[in-house]
Amino acid sequence: MLDHLLLRRASIAEADKLGRLAFASWDSSMRHILNAESEEAQDAERAALELSFQLFCINAGPAITVAEGDGVLMGWGARDQMSDYISDLWVAPDYQRQGVGRALLYAVEQDIFRAGHDVSVLETHAQNGGAIRFYAREGYAIVWRGIKFSRLLGQRIEKVRMEKQLVVEAH
Repeated sequence: MLDHLLLRRASIAEADKLGRLAFASWDSSMRHILNAESEEAQDAERAALELSFQLFCINAGPAITVAEGDGVLMGWGARDQMSDYISDLWVAPDYQRQGVGRALLYAVEQDIFRAGHDVSVLETHAQNGGAIRFYAREGYAIVWRGIKFSRLLGQRIEKVRMEKQLVVEAH
């Protein structure tokens, strides 16, 4: 577990860094799902995906919670505004399995709870076993599995939807 983890709101000035972090996290576990037939086509898909992450960070800005330690960006999470849906949770590969994801997830869940929702909802790729196991350890259960079109990837992918009942924690 990290001793000096700071959770804060993102600034628009760091959108490209946050986008690169999310892409690196995605690429480390999900690169194999790209359908490109050539290495050049796969490189083009990966570049477009990285740009999409950066554009998301520009648009989502203050809805993003950043995890930082000693001035280093370690991860970030976001939820759809006015919703119970967690749209993103990314931890840089070098900081995975160190408690960063758990801290981010908890912070985003608390935002959802404070907004009046008692359930937290998220989706992930059905082949992302690491993410599914992580969310299950954090109290999420799969409530749906099916095929959805991913605008980000430009293809149909198998997804799972997971939900967790949020509760008030006594301190």
